Parts: sequence; C-alpha cells; structure tokens
Amino acid sequence: MSWLEITPPDGLEWGHRKATQPFHESAGKEYEVVSGELKIFGRLNAFDFACLLVVLLAAGGFFLAKAGHAGVNKAIHGTSKIDIDVYFVGLKTKDVDLFKPGETSALTIRNQPVYPPMTITCAEHWPKKVAFLAPDGKKAVAVSDPSQPLANDFLVTVTDVADITDDGYVVRGNKLKVGNQVELESFKYRVQGVVVDINQSK
Repeated sequence: MSWLEITPPDGLEWGHRKATQPFHESAGKEYEVVSGELKIFGRLNAFDFACLLVVLLAAGGFFLAKAGHAGVNKAIHGTSKIDIDVYFVGLKTKDVDLFKPGETSALTIRNQPVYPPMTITCAEHWPKKVAFLAPDGKKAVAVSDPSQPLANDFLVTVTDVADITDDGYVVRGNKLKVGNQVELESFKYRVQGVVVDINQSK
C-alpha cells in the first residue's frame, strides 16, 4: 500500500496536520481520509469565517432597522406616545385603589415582558354587575353582584412610546392591538386583562 498526498485548491491551505490518504493500488477506489483544519485565505478557519459572517449580517440588520425598516414590508413611519386601555373583569381585591395614576406597571404581552415599566395615567373601577329582568319584564337592569362583594371591574390606562408601522403600533418590538391578552404587574399585583383601545396621546 502506498500513500497519496492531497494538495488543497488554490487560495486554500490545510492546517497543522497534513491531509493524506492510504491508497490501495489493487482496489483502485478504496481510501481513508485523515484531514486537518481548512483555512480560508490562509488566516481564518471555516468556523471563524461563519461567525464573522453572522456578526456582519446582524450589524447590517440593525442599521437597516435604524434607517426605518422594522422588517419585510414594515417601514417605520415615526414614533408617538400612545395610551393603552386595559380592561379587567371581576378582579377580586379589597384594595380598589390598586392602580394609582403616576405609578409604574410592567406590561407583559405573549409572555414577553416589556421594559421599562409603563406609567399609569388613569384608573377607573366599579363593582361587578349582574343583569336581572325588570319587574315589568320589558327591560334588563344591572346591579352590583351580591354574591361577589370583592369583585370589581377596572379600566386602566398606561402610556408608552410606540413605533408606527403600516401594520399598527409596535411597542419595544412587540406588536400591540385591541384584543391582545396582557398582564400588568407591580409590587402588589399581577393581573390579566385585555387591551380594549389604543390611541395616540393628546
């Protein structure tokens, strides 16, 4: 059995170990490859070159986003301060002043926390209502639910800055629309609600 030395293509060179193949003259085609590192331009190996390429692509994407492109067909037309109304149904609490204007509350959407926390600008509450048919049988009346004295409905407005795109408002990389299930969290509470309105702040 004789040994056949492998010569790398032009522009490439092998690493510290020389690539050789045991060559069986009788078999003609059977051989075993023992190879080293493949270096590109004599300096970078294939893994380093791939890492460098990923970093360059990421940097390019960042600068494209800063230039006004949030993604495919999602040009950013500007930024605006927005008010987000979150509605909580039948929240059971003794503290009806749970949400205080001026305080901050962290919003979570699709299990992704949005940082930094948003500022509460308005909070309204009223006892949870139940509907009964009026004695005349012609209309329904709503009264506080006597079976759930601690249950209250809340309408809480938080504010933040959002990017304006063709597809709606994007808050710190999170698309936000009416109907989204969200959480508000602070030192004392963590509650789930639904977005019922989004408007640019006046």
